[in-house]
Amino acid sequence: MSAFELNNNSASFFGNAGDGKDSRRVPSVPQMQPPVPPPGHPRPPIHPEIPPEKIRTKTENIIALKIYDICRSQDCLDFNSIGPARAVGEMEPLQSDEKPIKEGQIIIPPRDAASVSMEDVHIKRIIIVDKRPSSLRRGFWDVEVKYIIGYKLIFRGINSHDEKVIDAFSMYNKKLTLFGSEGGDLAIATDLFGMDGSGVFEATPFVMVEAKAMGLCSSLIYDSFGSDHSRGHGHGHGHDHDHHEGRRRATSVEVVIGLFSIVKLFRLVDLAVESTGFTIPGECEEICPMDPCEFFNGLAFPMDLFAPPQKREFDAGVSSNIAPRGVEAALEVE
Repeated sequence: MSAFELNNNSASFFGNAGDGKDSRRVPSVPQMQPPVPPPGHPRPPIHPEIPPEKIRTKTENIIALKIYDICRSQDCLDFNSIGPARAVGEMEPLQSDEKPIKEGQIIIPPRDAASVSMEDVHIKRIIIVDKRPSSLRRGFWDVEVKYIIGYKLIFRGINSHDEKVIDAFSMYNKKLTLFGSEGGDLAIATDLFGMDGSGVFEATPFVMVEAKAMGLCSSLIYDSFGSDHSRGHGHGHGHDHDHHEGRRRATSVEVVIGLFSIVKLFRLVDLAVESTGFTIPGECEEICPMDPCEFFNGLAFPMDLFAPPQKREFDAGVSSNIAPRGVEAALEVE
């Protein structure tokens, strides 16, 4: 089965604003909240130009992507799950006595590296490796997903000003079982997807994966006296000495990555739904230039920046930011 690949293309500090002189504490009001109609006021109609009494509900048939099963997972990927960091592409060796590093090879840290950190952790690719009916549960499908996670490794020597940045990645395979129902020996063809009616795909459930990765920590892995790898702690702090002198040297990098993912099995189906007809779009709103001073004057004075809240106020979520005059007036009325 050919791999179906998905490419990954995943609060304001000031809160509210004002220039008043009242220093009493008021809760920060989040900005950019979606507009919600006040209580007792209906939402805008779907068909604003059609009188409500003339809108009729009817049953219509549509082609839909129906989700048959969905699950989520939260995985902490350590050395046992993903192994050492690997090179994204061919690169020059970080140690003078080593050969050039090819794509996919283990990254050998610079000889003078004392610590390592990682940044810009992201999902590079998600590959559906395999999808087949479960041999143990009728109607279920066994799915294998490969996550390719990219990041940057920053090596630092004893002098923290000396840095070397390397692009790296790790891979993680996950197997799971989801319900996708049974499909007969059926072929589906359509010209909607640019196949001109000549392409045929199986009537099996499709797989969709959403994922988010975050870096947790990284450390150097040391090899001492030619023995097996020993993983360092504390982000690899320590000196790297000459291996031939019988002292430790860094041989690879361990990273720990947190992975959130949602996996869905869905099918292309016909559904009968209740409908009020096509949506009639409203007029587009033009982008009006904003007065920067008006925007700035609408911000709360960030008193928390000048006088950070103490533990008691911090735990209670109490802010010392000074609200704008309009907000203060509304609070006084309440």
